[in-house]
Amino acid sequence: MDDKLLSTHCTTVKTMVCYEQEHSITFKKGYKPSGSRTLLRLHWALEFILEFMKKLSTSSDHDKTSLIASEVYHKTLSHHHPWITRKMAALAMYLLPTRKDLIGAMCKQDYDQVIELLDEVVQAGKLVYDSIQDIFAYNNILNIP
Repeated sequence: MDDKLLSTHCTTVKTMVCYEQEHSITFKKGYKPSGSRTLLRLHWALEFILEFMKKLSTSSDHDKTSLIASEVYHKTLSHHHPWITRKMAALAMYLLPTRKDLIGAMCKQDYDQVIELLDEVVQAGKLVYDSIQDIFAYNNILNIP
């Protein structure tokens, strides 16, 4: 899809989905660039991230984020991954530190402020997630191959 078509037909998620469905792009076999397909993969990742952040916000400083990530991954992203990807993800998650160490390494701000912000970020992200989920569900494209 060239830039002119993108700017004309893909100004919102709804218009992109409608355009791709009208032109049989969404479910086309073989490689055909699809904004809906790409956004769906990002949507699945957002579900994992939001759930992970939610669990982080309610865990203790010394809880292992590897266990939190593993539990959340099993509930969310693992359903969309082949066996080898699940195994590689498990290995990567095994190496995660405690909550305090993870947040300390990622965020140089005040630790307590970051913990407080986690819930706000999850709430804002959930609005985005729910909006995309509704559009994809309405258009029956939650399981694009």
